[in-house]
Amino acid sequence: MDIKNSPLKASLTVAAMAVASLLTASFAQANTQNEIQVRAIDFEGIDDTLYGGSFTRYTSTLKGNSGAYLINPYLQRVSSFSGGYNNIDGTDIFTLGTTLYLNKEWMMSIDGTYAEFDYDFGDSDSTDIDVKVGYNLSREWQVGAGFLYSEQNFNGIIDGERFSGTKNDNAILAFTRYTTVGKSGTGWDLLAEYISDDADVIRGSARYFFNPGLSVAGTYAHINAPGGFENGNEIGVEVDYWLNEQFSVKAGYQRQVDSDIDADVLSLGATYRF
Repeated sequence: MDIKNSPLKASLTVAAMAVASLLTASFAQANTQNEIQVRAIDFEGIDDTLYGGSFTRYTSTLKGNSGAYLINPYLQRVSSFSGGYNNIDGTDIFTLGTTLYLNKEWMMSIDGTYAEFDYDFGDSDSTDIDVKVGYNLSREWQVGAGFLYSEQNFNGIIDGERFSGTKNDNAILAFTRYTTVGKSGTGWDLLAEYISDDADVIRGSARYFFNPGLSVAGTYAHINAPGGFENGNEIGVEVDYWLNEQFSVKAGYQRQVDSDIDADVLSLGATYRF
């Protein structure tokens, strides 16, 4: 039988074209308003690894043919709502957040984290809230300010004596972001932030997009500790790669420098949009 000219070849060709057409249509018409992220973070010196995941709902469809996949929600000014769960060594960590683009100039984000800790001598819980307001000076440049609020509650028993207490802390922050990434999906995305607290923090990142799916970022943080404590400096690198507009993998490494403390952090993650 000559398969080159047989009806079987024609049928296989039609079937292959149909499958290719279906796959192309599924990606082209993907309603990418939902996002699932999973992550694993290994902290040196800690026996257990943090595992977690989150779900994000975007208020409108993300356009995959314009900009860089990773930061398209920012480039396209698409609002979102999110929630997540993480666990490390039996500690439950819950997160909620929202980013709202009020118009072309103004944005606001609110992120909250709640964690519960169990110890041999008692237990505690913590609540952290991060609020930011940003203003776009131009399409490329954003500036903003915000505040951080944290509360810790603890109780336990030491030497037969019960103790309990609450500690609150507040901090203000300022941030800026400048990106040269356009519709082609290439360019720089630069961020810097300053937090004024008992231990002031200065941090920044520089990410370069080689194409809409591949980017590499370098990070730096300086912690100006109060008297009697050692200042901290952390550097890191992250690679983020999108196989298509819907699925990505990433890996990151962070290290504390100028310190006798080993604080290497290795992270792995994946994202799926649908």
